[in-house]
Formats: sequence, structure tokens, C-alpha cells
Amino acid sequence: MAVALFVFIAWVIISVYLFVPKRLSTEENIILFFLFTIITINIFTILDLNLKLIQHSERLPMFISFLILRNIIIPLALIIFVNLMIHFKSNINKFIIKLLIFLILYLIDLLAFGIGLMTCGSNLYLGSAILLTVLMLLSFLTMKLVTKLPEGKSM
Repeated sequence: MAVALFVFIAWVIISVYLFVPKRLSTEENIILFFLFTIITINIFTILDLNLKLIQHSERLPMFISFLILRNIIIPLALIIFVNLMIHFKSNINKFIIKLLIFLILYLIDLLAFGIGLMTCGSNLYLGSAILLTVLMLLSFLTMKLVTKLPEGKSM
């Protein structure tokens, strides 16, 4: 059941990504997706294996759901976030996008904890909020870095 639920959430996120106006080029979106995936994997590995703050389930269906969350849902939501941040010029629209993406990711995170996909020994609500805030900040800074890179010369 957990796998089906997270596959459905991933499908919805992918569908939203297809309809979001993209101000970044295809190459920049691909680079950012890979960087966001690497950042997400590293953060979850540090929190899970090194610090033992968040542990994922050992059961195979739950672990597959965890991989879908970590490798597809979160990075694509961050891609949607940075594309919309570039798209909107108004500060109120940017604030609404930040809040909306944060709330969606936070609710998905709470769902993951609620069904036993992940367990947390400390304060669940504050830790998830801090983690998502850090991921959104890192994604915005990474987007700024990638868009400032010089383009390569073609032969």
C-alpha cells in the first residue's frame, strides 16, 4: 500500500512538473535535478546512518517508498520550487510558492512518518520543518550557482 501511495504522489509531482512554466533550460533542470538528488541522498544518509536521527524502515516495500520519496518526490518538488521562484516577480507570489511547496513537502513527510516509512527519535515536527527549510534554501542557492555558470563553447 505504501509503495502505491508514494508512486501516486510521485506521479502527481511529475505531472505538475510537466505543466509548470520553466524559466530554466532543459540542461539546467537536469543538472539541478541531479544535484538536488545528491544533496537529498547525502542529507538523509547523514541523518540516518551517521547521526541516527531519522531511520528508514527495513521492510522492502517501505524502503522502496523511501527511495521514491528521497530520489523522486523531494528533488522534483525542489525543481518546481526553483522554476516558480524564477517565474514570479512579485514578492507575495514568491512567498505563496515558498509556503505552498513547504506545506506540500511537510505533509508528505508527516505521511511518511505516520505510516512508518521513517522513524524519528527526537522532535518530529521541528526536525522535519528544519530539514525542509534547509533543503529549500540549498535548492535556491544551488539554482543561483548553476544559472551563473558560464556556458560552454560549441565546436
